[in-house]
Amino acid sequence: MITPLASPPRPRRRARAVAADAGAGARRVRVVLAAGLGLLLALAAAQAARAATWTLDDGASFLSFASIKAFDIGEVHSFSDLSGGVAEDGTATVRIDLGSVNTGIDIRNERMRDMLFNVAQFPVATITASVPLDNMESLAVGDSAVRDVTAQFSLVGESNDLAMPVMVTRLGEGRVMVQPLQVLMVQADDYALGEGIRKLREVAGLEHISHAVPATFTLFFDRTE
Repeated sequence: MITPLASPPRPRRRARAVAADAGAGARRVRVVLAAGLGLLLALAAAQAARAATWTLDDGASFLSFASIKAFDIGEVHSFSDLSGGVAEDGTATVRIDLGSVNTGIDIRNERMRDMLFNVAQFPVATITASVPLDNMESLAVGDSAVRDVTAQFSLVGESNDLAMPVMVTRLGEGRVMVQPLQVLMVQADDYALGEGIRKLREVAGLEHISHAVPATFTLFFDRTE
């Protein structure tokens, strides 16, 4: 009597294993694709931030300075016309219209324009610095960050570096405010203004006008794509 051979077992476990492996592989593919998409989006956002430019809000920004005469009389002055912005590489430029100097007295404005700044030859002063506004996206609205900045200040044909720590505050999705953390001391003799100060002192009949000039500013920038 011939005993029939037993039928081979059905490969159910193997089929399930193959199906499980296929499912896991599909999940890995989806994870990799999602991660790749997330990376691309992050890179695109970072590139967009780096490519952003910023424009100075001249209506809200201001720059003021003080003069000290007769040894102990201090007066505050300002410039009413500022312009500038921040380029894609983070270079910030602020242009100061020296003809817009405002001391509160018309004749003194005229004397400063002509005798001190010589606006006919040097109508504009500039401040140039590297301000990394591209990383403002990491700040929450209302938060501030301190940056150490070395600015180049060009005035009446002379240029010098000014080291200053500044506080950058994110006011909105596309608006920041930049302020120095301390009063800036500009030495008039560094910009060949000594002769102009002498003329002002003589025409006003003053014994002394300080060559050390305290200054400060508040600048508002709006992001433009």
